Amino acid sequence: MSTLRVTGLASGMDYESMIKQIMDAQRVPLDKLNQKKQINQWKQDDYRAINNKVLDFKNAAFDMKLQSAYLTKTASSSNTNVATVTGTGTAIEGSYTLQVEQLAKTATLKSGTLTGPTVGKDTTITVNGVNVEVKSADTYQDLANKINAESVKTGVKVAYDSTLKTMFFSSTKTGAAADIDLRGADITSILGVSTNGTATTVTGNVKLAADTSLASLAGKSISLTIDGQAAPFKFDITSTTTVGDLLSKMNDSLKNTGVSVSLNSDGNLVVDNPVKSKAIDFTTGSDTAVLDALGLTGATSKDTASVYSTGQNAKVNFNGVEGEYDSNTFTIAGLSITAKSEGADVTSIGVTQDVDSVFNKIKSFVDKYNDLIGSINSELSEEKYRDFAPLTDAQKKEMTDDQIKQWEDKAKSGMLANDSVLTSSLYSMRQALSSSISGLASGQLKNLSDIGISSSLISGTSVSGSYMDKGKLYIDETKLKQMISEKPDEVMALFTADDKDSKTTAGDGVATRLYNQASAIFSQIVDKAGTSTSVKNTYVLGKESLEYDKQISALQTRLDDMETRYYNQFTQMETYISQMNSRSSSLASLLGS
Repeated sequence: MSTLRVTGLASGMDYESMIKQIMDAQRVPLDKLNQKKQINQWKQDDYRAINNKVLDFKNAAFDMKLQSAYLTKTASSSNTNVATVTGTGTAIEGSYTLQVEQLAKTATLKSGTLTGPTVGKDTTITVNGVNVEVKSADTYQDLANKINAESVKTGVKVAYDSTLKTMFFSSTKTGAAADIDLRGADITSILGVSTNGTATTVTGNVKLAADTSLASLAGKSISLTIDGQAAPFKFDITSTTTVGDLLSKMNDSLKNTGVSVSLNSDGNLVVDNPVKSKAIDFTTGSDTAVLDALGLTGATSKDTASVYSTGQNAKVNFNGVEGEYDSNTFTIAGLSITAKSEGADVTSIGVTQDVDSVFNKIKSFVDKYNDLIGSINSELSEEKYRDFAPLTDAQKKEMTDDQIKQWEDKAKSGMLANDSVLTSSLYSMRQALSSSISGLASGQLKNLSDIGISSSLISGTSVSGSYMDKGKLYIDETKLKQMISEKPDEVMALFTADDKDSKTTAGDGVATRLYNQASAIFSQIVDKAGTSTSVKNTYVLGKESLEYDKQISALQTRLDDMETRYYNQFTQMETYISQMNSRSSSLASLLGS
């Protein structure tokens, strides 16, 4: 206790020291409880350190039981000026040819020479259907900034060069669906360009909403025929179709034509055609009831002069087959291709199994396994120094920092020596590795040793591995690479097979088995030692720690009460002695007089 006391004034006895000696003896059980709690904490720390490695290995095993880990391909292009290529897991080994007939391009426009310091007129410019308000005092850089501020909606950006006095417009995407559509009464005078087309806007006469149901038209359809398109666009209506659903389907199908459909602020259907010369016909092939419901019967039409430009798709010939793509990066037959230049040149593409990639994944997996069992074996065989118990606070006060460290290194040693959880875990993992895989075809790879992985390795006169290594795996790199190259599917099956039978692991591949084993081990250790976020009353060692806390608190209270009682008793004795001394002095004084 921290109370300041002055003792022995009357008796001359140093009962402070006497009580301390008594209490030191009484505190021995408390010290033992604190030592047990400390050992509990050290065990918990060691379990969690092992479980971190179990989790790391479990994640590695999960990756290795996925077929994608073994399907990586290496792809090469004989002429990288034409195209570059990378392989994916779905690419098939072989040789291919590629010619880029046309590169995908963005839509582009440029203004005329802009001589004035400002726009000079209050007006509105429409960029791909989005209105941009222009003030007469705006500079051309101000105008460019306003257009760029709407680029997310319009898909158009513009750069103004003050030296060239020109604005350069570009769509943010490539492909035939990318376009630039500029409209406005003053577009030609402001930008110094001539209109190159006429846009037509058809507006329906029925008010609609995106959630308006078209269920009454189920089984009917609307068809759009656009000049220049090979076939009409037909859209069927079902009992669940809404106006919003229909417009979404139409816009998705019409995206390469430039035509778009929407609802205006009044709820009327608007069909916008940026190129009037490519006329649209609603009536042929459409049900009249649908046209009436959408307000297209008797709809109004308005023509607007426009400045219009479209992008273009990439066109390629892959192994004699023509294809079009809206970007210069596209995927064909599991190959990710980036077109670089167009023309008559042809590049040859070769696809092979990526042996090194698969080898490195398997080697990394084996290394993680060896690291895990090495750590477990180290814990199981670590020497236990029974004469080195955790130090009490009193003992630490009498030692230097180095002495404390040396002592605690021995005291912490062997916390998990011969631990049953770790012993059974090690056994289960070794069994998972050593057992053959059943259910595979006769003659197929069924053991790790078939691909050069085992607990011993003989290379010429050199022998690696023995019982002293306690299950460590060694790799015959030459044999493993050979098997990956010659029997890639069998190597994959050896690791990834899964018979879906929870009662047995006989038909499971090595990675599948080890993933399941690691998951079980992880759960066992969590039940025993928890995790950093676990509540103490949810795992075994945590519950033990709480019980120690309870016992320590109760014993500490008893010791505090005992110490207080001793001091009270000695204080009472001092009082009696003081009183007796006082009376003795009084008697002596009386007798002396």
